[in-house]
Amino acid sequence: MSHDKVKKLRAGEHYFDILVLACSVFLLIIAYQISGFAISGPGTFPMLSTAVMVFSTLFVIWGNWRKKRINKEGFLSECRQALQEVFTPTFVIYTIITIVYVALIEPLHFLPASFIFLIVSMIVLRGSSPLKALLITTGTLTFIYVIFLYFFKVLLP
Repeated sequence: MSHDKVKKLRAGEHYFDILVLACSVFLLIIAYQISGFAISGPGTFPMLSTAVMVFSTLFVIWGNWRKKRINKEGFLSECRQALQEVFTPTFVIYTIITIVYVALIEPLHFLPASFIFLIVSMIVLRGSSPLKALLITTGTLTFIYVIFLYFFKVLLP
């Protein structure tokens, strides 16, 4: 890649990075409150994962520091442009699919809701055939079920 070509931030990327950092720090604090710094406590994995989120976001912000911002017209103009770029029909459809999935987890339980969610997701997002989506979903959920049942000793609802 040539050095004379300056990379540019997408509209709203700077604000999104700051928002992700703030949420990651908040979640790290919540994870710490679960069990403190106990190595084998219930908050260990959440603290580890949120710490990775914080450091990864800081790394991204550091990397974006030298990039030029595209929109110099102000915050509202940049937000409007970012919304147009982000809220594509695919994004809106998948957001609806995800909301339906979350709503179905309690009445249908994890495995049936996840089965429906994965099949619909593969067909909608990748244009996968129903048979291929069925096979991949069955294999994936079988693997998840075995891991949770035999390794984590947790029976999925």
